[in-house]
Amino acid sequence: MPFRPTFAQLFGQDTTIAEVVFALVAATMIVAFATSWYRRRKGMGPARKSKANRIELSYLGALIGMAIFLMIASVSANGKDFPSGDPPAPAVRVQVTGFQWCWKFHYVGEPVTVSGSCQHGAYPTLVLPTGRPVELEVTSTDVIHAFWVPYLREKMFAYPGHVNDFTVTLTSSGRWIGRCAQLCGLYHYEMDFWLQAESPARFGRWLRAHGGSAATLGSGT
Repeated sequence: MPFRPTFAQLFGQDTTIAEVVFALVAATMIVAFATSWYRRRKGMGPARKSKANRIELSYLGALIGMAIFLMIASVSANGKDFPSGDPPAPAVRVQVTGFQWCWKFHYVGEPVTVSGSCQHGAYPTLVLPTGRPVELEVTSTDVIHAFWVPYLREKMFAYPGHVNDFTVTLTSSGRWIGRCAQLCGLYHYEMDFWLQAESPARFGRWLRAHGGSAATLGSGT
């Protein structure tokens, strides 16, 4: 699913709320210190306990309301990314295999596999179509790795003998770096790859040029 827009929306919203709360807390502290200083200078006693209780209850109510709002906003956003019912069938499935110290991408149902050494910048490229659901099946042949594409705000651990999968729909063409986000040995720092998103037509031509058929993409190729 398109996680990036949802993440950006929630991050911006939560950052704004945090900034407002920080400003309010700072302003309240300044007013409280100024009031305390003024009352001491004038020889006045502390504020009445009933008034203090009302202020504390107001703070508590605001805190609870904020927590409820954030929870509802988060659940609502997750509901958009993970709608109820059966998800759409993926147009493309790719088996993503991490190994010390590079990646292998096998397009399920097609005789197409992309890999590399990852050393000295020889990174493999994972080519995917835009606007179509793509299922990535992530695993490892040796130790724990992590498939991470910062642009997508998405990370998935790659465990040996186990498959983690997720579905993503890329909304625009582009080329972004991907990395292994789990320390996995001597050449972990070189274990990068490229994610390249192309229109269905260009992706279909790329797949056919590498021996595939791209039949699952339909007439758009």
